[in-house]
Amino acid sequence: MSKRGSEAEIDDKDVCAFCSELISATRSTSGQPIKHAHHATFALLSLSAKICPLCDLIASQWSSTKATVARHGVSEEAFEVKQPAFEPTLETTEAHRMDSGVSWASMMANLHTNEIAFTMCSNFTLTTCSSKDPASALSPWRTPAPTFEDRVVTIQSWLNRCSTHIECRPVPYAPLRLLSIDLKCGPLRLVSRDTAADMTKYATLSYCWGNSLPLRTTRETLPHFRDEIPPDLIPPTWADAIRIARAVRIPYIWIDALCIVQDDEVEWQREVGHMADIYQGSFLTIAAVQAADSSEGCFPSHASRPQDNDLFFRMRPDDATGHRSFVRAYTGSIRNRAIDAPLSNRGWTLQEQILSPRLLHCMQPEMHWQCRAGYQTEGGITIPLSNMLMQGRSLTVPHGLPVGDPSYGDAWRNIVGGYSHRDFTYPRDRIPAFAGITRYYSLLLDDVPLLGLWRKSFARDLSFMRSTDPSEVFSNLRLPSWSWFACPGSVFYGFWGGYQPEDEPVIDALSLLSWDVQWEGVPLASQVRSAHVIVMGPVREIRIVPFELGNRHKPPYLQVFDEDLKQTATSRFPWRCAGEFDAGRVTTPGTYLCLLLFHTKRTEKALEVFLILEPTETESGEEVKFRRVGVAKITGDSPTFDLGNTRSLTLV
Repeated sequence: MSKRGSEAEIDDKDVCAFCSELISATRSTSGQPIKHAHHATFALLSLSAKICPLCDLIASQWSSTKATVARHGVSEEAFEVKQPAFEPTLETTEAHRMDSGVSWASMMANLHTNEIAFTMCSNFTLTTCSSKDPASALSPWRTPAPTFEDRVVTIQSWLNRCSTHIECRPVPYAPLRLLSIDLKCGPLRLVSRDTAADMTKYATLSYCWGNSLPLRTTRETLPHFRDEIPPDLIPPTWADAIRIARAVRIPYIWIDALCIVQDDEVEWQREVGHMADIYQGSFLTIAAVQAADSSEGCFPSHASRPQDNDLFFRMRPDDATGHRSFVRAYTGSIRNRAIDAPLSNRGWTLQEQILSPRLLHCMQPEMHWQCRAGYQTEGGITIPLSNMLMQGRSLTVPHGLPVGDPSYGDAWRNIVGGYSHRDFTYPRDRIPAFAGITRYYSLLLDDVPLLGLWRKSFARDLSFMRSTDPSEVFSNLRLPSWSWFACPGSVFYGFWGGYQPEDEPVIDALSLLSWDVQWEGVPLASQVRSAHVIVMGPVREIRIVPFELGNRHKPPYLQVFDEDLKQTATSRFPWRCAGEFDAGRVTTPGTYLCLLLFHTKRTEKALEVFLILEPTETESGEEVKFRRVGVAKITGDSPTFDLGNTRSLTLV
């Protein structure tokens, strides 16, 4: 496709006066949040959306409003009457202008009404480029979808620039097998360590298997694949990755389904233990971010996906200068674009995303590049890693810090939260799929891993909280209750607070005395046979009473010590204990042994975070052991736990 032909595909659009001002505001980089005047009501916004594409995008942010307000007790009839009067507000939360002339801004859109005390927040990213800017020559500003040839030029430029980054150099490693993709388009075949000519330069593919994979290496197919793999058996996602690797002169590629014999359990466990080596040694990891399975290719297009609400258009020439403005708008944050996609829903792919020195995020309409020196988009946006690390679900981890730096622990807890919400075909894979990251972090933290927790920060790591309703229970996996691997649903660490600079120091109250983890086979790559820890910390019994109003919150408020639950004009939340039970919401009162994890002060109030425990069934004469059933925090004018009343407990 010629450049002129590509430009012809770009639509000229008229936008409303409010959105025109919004687009102009993206050129400002004041660094301060900016509120923008816009249509006064949702009814006016919806009317403008019929002709203004940006209003249409903004209005689409609230397509699920009806279901959301219903959860807050607003009937469908009341919603239909009141929604047209809801008030939209728009705010630029941050804005950046690149040297190339590209500008991008994170936008917060709020829809609220005081009448029913409701506000719904959403965000989108607005990027602009003027025809006078150098970036206007980049393919994403010339055409809705760049050609493969355009993309190869961009990939090669990223590789050339990244070759000067010392921190991005792969750690030399020779995988057990690689797929030889002869650069002269010879036969595809598997080669082993002792037959490959150059084992240090290879690509890796990060992709979703889907419900079924049409091709894989087994004991039976291995001898045949050493000679040749028929090209017509290669699924489209693999074929695209092979084409990319060939185009940038990478002679080998590692694809898990081909390079590990899938019906050899001994080899599988051994290779799982080398995942960190494989991805850290990769010259380039090609990530098929938006493909739900191997049949969709690296650059799929799906009308039903949220990405297709994105906009690309050009405004009519400015009367004074004759220059045009090109506009791309994305739902959500551009930093999370590679995360809010099918690849990041799968558990096995996180270690590929975290451990690879260089990641090519293959997406529509533009690719993203991530290395240990920065993050870039095909359209010319550069995002510093420090900016990426601010995002809770970021695939970026800090590098170059001293071993054991606290930032590694904070990043680890972010990683745990992002990993725990991912899906697995087989729940037993939750630990093996995390093995590469665990081994990698054991070096960064200089610490001993304990099933997703760490010896030195055990008290803090125990404070994970379930953030989604449990969909299944992993009782058949023999996982201990104190590990987040055993917690059904996803987990997160961000609720408890006490981590901000203005807060008092967080003081651990729990000590890890000893531990024992036994495996069926290779540690981290096989199933857990048994596991327990012995800890010591302050304890007390607390009667916990759920109540209806408290259950409307996340996490629920809980009544403790027969406190007064009555709300007043000056005390909207008179309750001081909030927590979550791991197995799901409880409805009946109970008295539990509670174990203090850590404590601090916030706004002169004592804040204590504790585990909720239950004794396990034991035979006569056996030591009583406990299992974790939940976690909670309590605040008060004085501490709830007596630091002198400690007890040694065995947790299973």
